[in-house]
Amino acid sequence: MHKKRDKFKTIGQEMKLKNIVVDDIDDIYHFESQKHTRTKAAKTLLEKGKTSFKSNINLVKGRVIEVVANYNYKVEINEKSNVNCILSGRLKYIAHDTRNPLCVGDFVNVDVSDPENPRIEEILKRKNLLSRYVYQNNVLLAANIDQIVVLIAVKEPDFNANLVDRYLCAAEIANIPAVLCVNKIDLGFGNLPSPPQSPLANGGRAICDYYKNMGYEVVFTSTVTGEGIEELRSQLLNKVTVFTGHSGTGKSSIINALEPGLKLKVGDVSQYHNKGTHTTSSSRMLTWSFGGYLIDTPGIKTLGLKPDDLDKVSTCFPGFSKYSDFCAFKDCIHVHEENCAIKENIGKTIPEERYKSYLSLRQNLC
Repeated sequence: MHKKRDKFKTIGQEMKLKNIVVDDIDDIYHFESQKHTRTKAAKTLLEKGKTSFKSNINLVKGRVIEVVANYNYKVEINEKSNVNCILSGRLKYIAHDTRNPLCVGDFVNVDVSDPENPRIEEILKRKNLLSRYVYQNNVLLAANIDQIVVLIAVKEPDFNANLVDRYLCAAEIANIPAVLCVNKIDLGFGNLPSPPQSPLANGGRAICDYYKNMGYEVVFTSTVTGEGIEELRSQLLNKVTVFTGHSGTGKSSIINALEPGLKLKVGDVSQYHNKGTHTTSSSRMLTWSFGGYLIDTPGIKTLGLKPDDLDKVSTCFPGFSKYSDFCAFKDCIHVHEENCAIKENIGKTIPEERYKSYLSLRQNLC
């Protein structure tokens, strides 16, 4: 009688409830939340989408050397030729957990079956990854690198040790060796803050000496006098290096001094903010004539760590790993615990300003 209506009748699946025995009433709340389920599903989609199953394709390995635009990249293939590639549709729409799916330094497989339309079909596994955190999103900066050079200026803009701490933490968490390059030393060290109560307060250079004593390579440079340029060049030899740091610290000037043929644009320091102006507009990989590669990233005023990094800061903060093993508790966060080796060394081998910087960094991540 109601054939038309019955035609679209939905037949539900028969389901039965099943009793489960739990050891503790709290176990009831151990089921995955909807958010965690979505996260797992996204990771599954990402893993499945990494491999291309297309037929009649010709894949060759390459490396991203420049981000041209959204989903448009310059790729070096076989260290012989550079080609402009677009991202395949599959990689565009899988659930990446970052704002950008690719960055400079990434190794990829490119489909060159159509020479006029090469496509990036696969993103290969990364050795390491440097990124910055922008509210609920990671922004990829560089991948598969050998070291990061953190560039800081003595003046113009003013030396900012707290920013150095943040950069070094990011490098440590990413398991990337870091070199601290202190530029513009021709302007002097007189304005660097040094806590008077610290035995290390014997001039601004002592702040940099702290990092050196904690195992970091520190190079002092000046593009005006040429001091330190050869020492820095030796640090870069045959390595893939990321140059990063506060805008205006002289990245372009340093790079031009190392490789004059590049003739990068050099910016001035803003007289209003006493901060640098951006001169690098996009990330790219450049080849040193003396051997090795440079990944030049746009000036970053604040390198943001992820909230998930909070538990790692207690050990990766510059200089803390040297003492943290001697704390009474393995999970010591060096704030309220007793018998904390870090707190015992404050004002001795650890300047009080560095400890304040650590507390500030923790607070920002909470």
